[in-house]
Amino acid sequence: GPCGVLATVQALLLRSLLERSGGSHAGVLQVDEKTRQEALVDALCEVLFCNAGDNNKAIVLMPSSFSVAPLSAAQLRCLRPAHFVSYEQLHFHLHQRPYRDLFFNPSGCGVPLLLYSVIWTRGVEGIRTRDVDDAKTGVMIGSYGYCTQELVNLMVFGRAYSNVFDGSKRLGSAQDGWYVMQGAPRRPKVGFLSLFEAKNDCIEVGSRYKGPASPVWIVCAESHYSVLFAVDPSVDPRDSRVPLELYYFDQFGRQDQKIRLNVTPDRLPGHLNTGFEEGESIIDQCIRTKWKGAAVD
Repeated sequence: GPCGVLATVQALLLRSLLERSGGSHAGVLQVDEKTRQEALVDALCEVLFCNAGDNNKAIVLMPSSFSVAPLSAAQLRCLRPAHFVSYEQLHFHLHQRPYRDLFFNPSGCGVPLLLYSVIWTRGVEGIRTRDVDDAKTGVMIGSYGYCTQELVNLMVFGRAYSNVFDGSKRLGSAQDGWYVMQGAPRRPKVGFLSLFEAKNDCIEVGSRYKGPASPVWIVCAESHYSVLFAVDPSVDPRDSRVPLELYYFDQFGRQDQKIRLNVTPDRLPGHLNTGFEEGESIIDQCIRTKWKGAAVD
């Protein structure tokens, strides 16, 4: 499904709203359509130009006709590259037609176009030879159509690395050769939390992803991606010891109400031993991978 792409864009959109809000909660939680679209353009520019394009370029693949939706391999031949050489140029054009209609129309094909564009901007060969751990198995769309970690990392860092730990790790030896595994190369602008870590499934989310520049986290739980974020400007995303208020948003949840969570570290409810027991909310479990032993209300 498209939830991984949507959640990553949503996280970067929220980051833009936080920067625009001036510390106002309403500037994040109650925005008009104009502000929402401006923040969405900011998020797309972040993914394409700043990350995948290394602040040098962006390539947006556009269908040759509005009647052609690039949803099959055959229809990909109808895509044409549009090249942008500055952030401002891309930002301006995304507000104009036909880009606006393609990316902002709820019934349009914005998700696949963004997927193709971010891959084309980074370069298929670069992804295969320099990013993924294994060029034979590294893909952007995994089993059952799920978004892979490589794709999330490509959108967040501009590199389709296969892991979420800090930096890189080497396996092997000088004699037999090294196998290099690459994770988060730097502190990102938005973070990442995973239920796989809560379940001890050999996944280690490093301090870089857990402590991003903005208090916004992509959440991966049971192959579904959603978002946690704080609106209080005093929140330090690196601090995991101070109580805080988070909001949860699931872009597929059809939420008609805000979901607010009060997180108090080191206050695990008495009926729990670890906080990761079966039957516990999967979002609460993801939260406790960063805020240890937290009570979540």
